[in-house]
Amino acid sequence: MKGSITVFATMLLMLVSQFLFTVLEAGRNLELKNVAKMNSEAVAESVFAQYCRPLWDEYRILTYDAGSDSAGNVDIQNIKAYMKNVSADNFKTGTDGSISAGTSVLRLSMDELDPVKYALITDDNGDVYTRQVVSYMKNNLSYETARKLYSKYSSMKDTVDNSKYDDSSVDNAMDALNAQEKGDNNTARPSAARGTPDSSAKNKSSSQNNSKGTETENPLVKVQQVRKTGILSQVVNEANVSGNSIDTNECVSHRKLNQGTGDFSYDEDWYSKILLQQYFLTYLSNYTDSGSSHAMNYEVEYIIGGKSNDKDNLKKVVTEILMIRAACNAAYLATDQSKQAEAAALATVIGAITLNPEVIKALKMGILAAWAYCESVLDVRALLAGDKVVMMKSDSTWTTKLLGMTTMLTGKAKAKSCSTGVSYKTYLGMLLFFKSEKAMAYRAMDVQEATVRQTQGYESFRMDNSICEMSIDVTYKYHGLFLCFVNLLEGADNEFSIKNKARYSYCSE
Repeated sequence: MKGSITVFATMLLMLVSQFLFTVLEAGRNLELKNVAKMNSEAVAESVFAQYCRPLWDEYRILTYDAGSDSAGNVDIQNIKAYMKNVSADNFKTGTDGSISAGTSVLRLSMDELDPVKYALITDDNGDVYTRQVVSYMKNNLSYETARKLYSKYSSMKDTVDNSKYDDSSVDNAMDALNAQEKGDNNTARPSAARGTPDSSAKNKSSSQNNSKGTETENPLVKVQQVRKTGILSQVVNEANVSGNSIDTNECVSHRKLNQGTGDFSYDEDWYSKILLQQYFLTYLSNYTDSGSSHAMNYEVEYIIGGKSNDKDNLKKVVTEILMIRAACNAAYLATDQSKQAEAAALATVIGAITLNPEVIKALKMGILAAWAYCESVLDVRALLAGDKVVMMKSDSTWTTKLLGMTTMLTGKAKAKSCSTGVSYKTYLGMLLFFKSEKAMAYRAMDVQEATVRQTQGYESFRMDNSICEMSIDVTYKYHGLFLCFVNLLEGADNEFSIKNKARYSYCSE
């Protein structure tokens, strides 16, 4: 049986075929756009899946360590090469863009990756770091808890601001007493015809005889001596203090940093500061909760002090806490009439040689300051031992007695502990409360970078090579599959392109 077809029917069949192949290619094009989008997201996620593991394990910080090129800049070309290799593997294409046999018709070739916008964790004065920490902490600390903490620290700050401690009162009192004694000696010297100075005035600044003939200690002398020896030796056994240190000259906070190319804005507020503060208190080490595997054992103290070694940072923090405690203790003494009377009586005994009201008044103020100081030393000892001390004391929570109080400085005595009091870590939180977010972020990155570098394979790790967010314009190329059957397009360019963005961020809200 023979068949035939007319020229008209042939032309019609060609037109119908062209229409069908065009529809198929259009459908393939739409699907390729979806595939390209999914591939861009998958490839970007594959890059960021290679996060710095030690930084996450120790500090719950996610960054991609991009490394450095020969010029010391962030190695973006390495990221591009990796993305192209992963994409080629996804589509089963060769390095030259050729397609493996038997693969899907939904095949693309990743062509261009420009421009690349990225944010390093050190960018924007530490704002990128803060943003990531805040993003993480929002899932671990409720808004209401943060608000309560903010109120607590604000209240503590107000208490400290309203309490004053005059550190010079002790020295002023001793100067007044010595000046008066010197004047008395000079007055008596013309009548000392026997050739020896008045021995009754010797060492009167350190002790005096009371009405019963017993010697009364002058606590001002002892407090002056203690302050000269340094506070750290008074509150801890220095032999047990960590000797760890870092090279601050090469730290994030001091060296010139690489800069990202992204524009990722971040707004600071009280909430972010509380979250940042609580993150430090939770994941960074301190004196009462040291991390033996970290480069520095007292990391929170480093954020506050900024010194190169643990000992100096602890000394600075202890000194600041001592001054806070001294101000609060001085404020309490100013309200306790019985202790005011005790101080006045002792001032009268010590200043009996002069009977000068101005000198006795200065002595009273110096004695109260010395008393507040001694109580504060015991407070700091208790805090460093893990105890809690009330912010504003009462007669029942006060520890030292006026007579013999300085003898407690030479022993291991500590202040009374109170379950409703404030811990050492809370005092660290208050000191952090006074710091700027920029300073805290950079110093935190100092110690975190140093700790990561202790891990094998991460000896050259740099925080300013660590990417947190990235956006890349991606261009894919592909060839028409069904249109090649249409004769009308013979000789036409059969290569097409798709553009989209590959985005990823560790700082998701």
